[in-house]
Amino acid sequence: MKKISLLVMTLALAGVLAGCASGSGSSSSAATSSAADTAATSASASADTSASASASASASADDAATAGEDPTVDNPIVVDKEKGEIRYLGFVDGAYVGESAAETRHAVVFEGGSNGQKTIISGYGDEKEFYQGCIDLGWEPGNNLTLENQKGGENAATIEGEKLEVTIRWDGQDEMPIWDCIEAANGDTREADWRFGGNIDRANEKNTGCVLCIDSCAVGIVSNAAWPSGTTDADKVTYFRGKADKLPADGTDVIVTFRKAA
Repeated sequence: MKKISLLVMTLALAGVLAGCASGSGSSSSAATSSAADTAATSASASADTSASASASASASADDAATAGEDPTVDNPIVVDKEKGEIRYLGFVDGAYVGESAAETRHAVVFEGGSNGQKTIISGYGDEKEFYQGCIDLGWEPGNNLTLENQKGGENAATIEGEKLEVTIRWDGQDEMPIWDCIEAANGDTREADWRFGGNIDRANEKNTGCVLCIDSCAVGIVSNAAWPSGTTDADKVTYFRGKADKLPADGTDVIVTFRKAA
């Protein structure tokens, strides 16, 4: 009987020891697993931070490159967020430059638009992309004109929107106001008042290509509040042309820069 009791006690003690050993192993495994999870989480966080830093550095590098970059035929619209401006590449159309030249109401028009051959500066960049650049810079569009306003007369109205400064330059010529290169055919000498009119819905609908119109316009992306809408369409009061003594030769590439007015 004592032998049986001793055997039972021995087996029970072995079970306890086995349980302790098993518990210790589980605890050790849990600790090891926890350490591994912590290390993995730390590594993942480190990788995310590194990726974020890399993306930030890449964006900064892109901004830096844009800040010193002029537009090209392959990249005709440069939206420079660091400088807060858009640089747009075009070329002079000599048919609208000089006292005997044809007259127009268009200063800058994308050459692929329906008005691309009716402008002082024919541009390489799509007006819809130009519009998006204006939005990306945070400029507020006016969007206040309708096609009825274009008829002039009692329907005439003035374009609203972010007030802009528009300049022009080319090889050998420092930046100067584009208005210095334009004149009214009737001798009117009022100053330009460039505004980001917006009008993207009509730009998409009409596809005129109009980037910069010389009177208030319900289609052009930027136009001139100094002349009400319809001035050059219905009333036929004023048309414009480029100044031969200011602009370079026909076909010369020029850079037109748009920025918020001071």
